[in-house]
Amino acid sequence: MKKKYLFVSCLLIHNLAFSQQVVPTPHKISLSEAVESAIRNYPSIKAKRVEKNVAEFALKAARTEGMPDVLAQHQYQFATNNSIAGATFPLQNPLPSVSGGIRTENIYQPVWGSFTSLQVNWQAFTFGKIKANIDVAQKAVARQQFDYENELFQQQVKVIDAYLALLVFQKTVRIQEINLQRATTFRDATNAKVISGLRAGIDSSFASAEVSKAKLLLLQSQQNERTQRIRLGQLMGTPTGNIIADSMQFYQRLPILHKVYPDITQNPVLKVLNSQIDFIRSNAVAIKKSYYPSILLNASMWGRGSGVNNAPDTYSSNILNGIGYKVGNYLLGIGVSWNLTRIYRIRHQASAELQRAEQLHYLLQEEELRLSSQSENADIQIELAMQQALEAPVQTTAALGAYQQATARYQSGLATLPEVSQAFLLLNRAEVDQSIAINNVWRTLLMKAASVGNLSIFLSQVAAK
Repeated sequence: MKKKYLFVSCLLIHNLAFSQQVVPTPHKISLSEAVESAIRNYPSIKAKRVEKNVAEFALKAARTEGMPDVLAQHQYQFATNNSIAGATFPLQNPLPSVSGGIRTENIYQPVWGSFTSLQVNWQAFTFGKIKANIDVAQKAVARQQFDYENELFQQQVKVIDAYLALLVFQKTVRIQEINLQRATTFRDATNAKVISGLRAGIDSSFASAEVSKAKLLLLQSQQNERTQRIRLGQLMGTPTGNIIADSMQFYQRLPILHKVYPDITQNPVLKVLNSQIDFIRSNAVAIKKSYYPSILLNASMWGRGSGVNNAPDTYSSNILNGIGYKVGNYLLGIGVSWNLTRIYRIRHQASAELQRAEQLHYLLQEEELRLSSQSENADIQIELAMQQALEAPVQTTAALGAYQQATARYQSGLATLPEVSQAFLLLNRAEVDQSIAINNVWRTLLMKAASVGNLSIFLSQVAAK
């Protein structure tokens, strides 16, 4: 019995502590703050920014291709010096170079040696190969810049659209709260008449059902609002739903529409495709020029020490006799390197790149058609949304009048409960329709801005007083 009492006591304490936990209050965030948060925090934007930095470093590396290579080395050896007439050629692994006298018998006593060299190699003339590679790197930087700007633009559109959706869900919650208050007031008045005997008991049950229906509508709207909060937070790069939209000014006025808007030529998507085509074409030029020869200049100097003397078969294993320099040389040279048979492979590689450019050109045309259709559709949607937004208040006013008349007639005994229920439903639907109609004007304006690739069309209306 004591154990059971202890368990119940612990359970009550746990429930009390849980009930006293403070639920964080959602903080308000403006549209500009939501967009700035996405730009600052969203992972895909950060990734595109890094890709742009990678392309810029690659361009800096390409600009150093024209610099000469300066190679310095120094080594000590402890080896034998047997040799034989003949030739070898290097495979994947370099072979050690052996120099020494050709003797009738091999001598396996090692001696010390040293070698130091300084070599300068310079591709003095490449017939435009280096310049072509730099041009490819520049086109890559431009492509990544446009890709970054497009990612930025698309994410801003997503955030603004999610923000507008959250606004309409918040507005719907407020409408359903008012609807619940109306239903509760009507139920209380009906119950009073039932208790006094002026109404039948079924009226009380009917009014209670209306309250329950209003609660269900409120719960559904709250669920939609919380889900949209989470989605907006995710698009902002802050995985939390503890935010609410703070721009109800969207419901205080409608945007001013213009007859003429910019065309789609400046859309970031088209810029990305055009930059990709430019990159591929410049790469094809670089591939073609890679066939040209290279003229190289070389300047070298080196010194060498060895325990082997020039006199036949005289050598010393003493380290001091081997590591000191005994001879020195220098070299100035010019050479030409040209792979003559590579032209066949290069020709096909360049043709493949040009085919890729042609493919992207057709995809560019398809994207232009899609954006043109989207822009025209946005014009139609804006016009219809504006007409609906202007008509919606008329519907709401009429529905409110019908609701007031129905409730007054019911209180006077001249109307039935189904008539009152229909008036409840009509008014609630009209209020929701009005909030959606106003929100749709802003969302269709955003659709237009997204199709032409110019968010200032939308943001200038938001900033206008």
